[in-house]
Amino acid sequence: MQEGLRIADVGAGTGIWLIELSKTLPGSTQLDGFDIDLSQLPPKEWLPSNVATHTLDVSSVLPPSLVGKYDIVHLRLFIAIVKHNDPVPILRNLVAMLTSIEPGGYLQWDEHDHVSQKVIARDPAVDTSNVQAMLDFVRPFDLTMGLRTWVPSLAKILAAQGLVDSRLDRYPLPPEFYQYDTDNVFGVYEEISKKVLDKRGKGEGDKLRKLIAAAFVDSRKGVAISHDKVVVTGRKPASLEGGHERGDAPDTDL
Repeated sequence: MQEGLRIADVGAGTGIWLIELSKTLPGSTQLDGFDIDLSQLPPKEWLPSNVATHTLDVSSVLPPSLVGKYDIVHLRLFIAIVKHNDPVPILRNLVAMLTSIEPGGYLQWDEHDHVSQKVIARDPAVDTSNVQAMLDFVRPFDLTMGLRTWVPSLAKILAAQGLVDSRLDRYPLPPEFYQYDTDNVFGVYEEISKKVLDKRGKGEGDKLRKLIAAAFVDSRKGVAISHDKVVVTGRKPASLEGGHERGDAPDTDL
């Protein structure tokens, strides 16, 4: 395993990805977690010694100290953060964070592919109409918020930003996780009903909550919502930025 790697986790959340990664890599690896809100992360005294956390809004101007700094940049579950169905503004900052020193830095983006979303029943005789009605109701709002259309094209979008060896790998959800993942979907749609639809003042939030309640009952009869998880990767070639030096170490808060 290479010594001295610099790895960034953007949208670190609870920090679990970096904490688990620290157990498998040499102690010389620098692991930096970035998030717009650090409240879910443990205090620095409770983190591994080579894990540090920093405040960062990746959709804003990137601090110069982060340019060209990292061998690997990782992020996941930005599907509701990407605006206007366009991940490029965020992607430009992620690419800028990658080192241009040979062989160049690697980007890994883990995401849900809502385009692959489908309703599954444990038996063909089980009624799926309530779950399908909920999805049909939400789909126009998904499209408006850009939750459904860009993920399958993400490898091509990486390539258009100058990354090479870009690829998208699909991981269908195992059946044992169907119910768990469906419950997560219910939670997301409940949040949409309150934070988005209620503000429109057209009764759409109430209607969605009724659909969720009916779909939940059917989910306990063996109906689930499934969609693929995707992992998209690409490498920044050393020639893309002229092979400049890495940035300086980031401040605690950026």
